[in-house]
Amino acid sequence: NSAEQLAQTASSIRGLESGTVRIGAFTSVAVHWLPTVLQRFQRDYPRVGFKLLNGDYHDVEQWLSDGSVDVGFVTVPCALRCETIPLMEDRLLAILPKGSRFASYPKFPLVECETEPFISLLESSDHDARRALEAAGVHPNVRFYTKDDYAIIAMVEQGLGMSIMPELLLKGRRDRLLVLPLVPEAKRTIGIAIAAGSKAGPATRRFADYVVRYVTNMK
Repeated sequence: NSAEQLAQTASSIRGLESGTVRIGAFTSVAVHWLPTVLQRFQRDYPRVGFKLLNGDYHDVEQWLSDGSVDVGFVTVPCALRCETIPLMEDRLLAILPKGSRFASYPKFPLVECETEPFISLLESSDHDARRALEAAGVHPNVRFYTKDDYAIIAMVEQGLGMSIMPELLLKGRRDRLLVLPLVPEAKRTIGIAIAAGSKAGPATRRFADYVVRYVTNMK
């Protein structure tokens, strides 16, 4: 038994000294969390490589489902049969042009999405805003669809309409926007999922540990 345990320990050490971890992430996590987590992980395990796939929620769920990634960031609850760890609650906020008539409002009433020009992510992508609007029984006045989060922000900055975005995504991008909390309040829960059926190696498990530690220390 002791010989078997030593062999397993040696295998785990080798797994952390080499290999590649494949990660699926959506924009806010890829931009605001991963650079720091990857830098810290590489400092401790310089021989582990990473393959980062960046997409929307639908993309990440598909990559987890078909085994294209070892670990992915998702919104919780997740319909996939994955081992999922909730990480953080993230508020949804209204973003409007600076000169909006709502500039004096302390909060943005969701029902106003029915009259304001609304810029939406594609229906396959728009989990957060769509859930919030459906829960409130609101039918937005959609004028534009796009798949890119930052394209929406740029369009709002140019006065083409308004949208609803997670707070994490807006980090460092508020200067040219009017950003207001929603009424009723809405939020998403970000989680990390390990692909079902995958024999997650020690490097993948350790990477997930680093993510959990990073987010915990942010709170």
